Amino acid sequence: LDHRRGVLHRVTGFPQWNGFPLRDVLARRLSLPVVVDKDTNAAALGLAVGGDAGALASFAYLHFGAGLGGGLVIGGAVHRGARTGAGEFGHQVVQLDGPPCGCGNRGCVEALCLAAVERGDAAEAARVLGTAAGNLVALLDVDLVLLGGRTVAAAPETFVRGVAAVLDERAGRAGEDPVPVRIAPGERGGVAEGAAQLLLAPLFGRAEG
Repeated sequence: LDHRRGVLHRVTGFPQWNGFPLRDVLARRLSLPVVVDKDTNAAALGLAVGGDAGALASFAYLHFGAGLGGGLVIGGAVHRGARTGAGEFGHQVVQLDGPPCGCGNRGCVEALCLAAVERGDAAEAARVLGTAAGNLVALLDVDLVLLGGRTVAAAPETFVRGVAAVLDERAGRAGEDPVPVRIAPGERGGVAEGAAQLLLAPLFGRAEG
């Protein structure tokens, strides 16, 4: 996704969308302003402008539904990267000879977590998710990890406990305080509220991040 130009890049499973100028097409048909962004970035923006997470300088929102993605808030703003590629959390390779992933790599966190869920092993999915979250915390030193998505919602305590256990263990070895792990507040409307903020925040004098 090219957030600035509103053009889609690779959409897993839908090659016909590659290069499609979605923003401009919708703007012409609707005669309304249009912003195109990832659902996880929208959710992270919504969390950044309200609630407990809004008071923090940096946090990660990890969304586990049909796939596994992430939204990053760094320095109070959504971090998209130079090519809107930041937050592709599920495509960290953590097992070099692991199962194939829809992105074309092997051993991605997303593939391992989905395989565990398919086996009915939410605890193992949470452990793998925690390992990936630990990598993210080590890399970016965020203040908080928030979890969301329908797969997490099906077993929220299992996922919070499993991810927190990995982060606590890593922090203990390093002699540091563990990064807290919580379920994202307002999960049901989080993406929609954040998407609204993409357009409304600038109108009220707040940069949309």
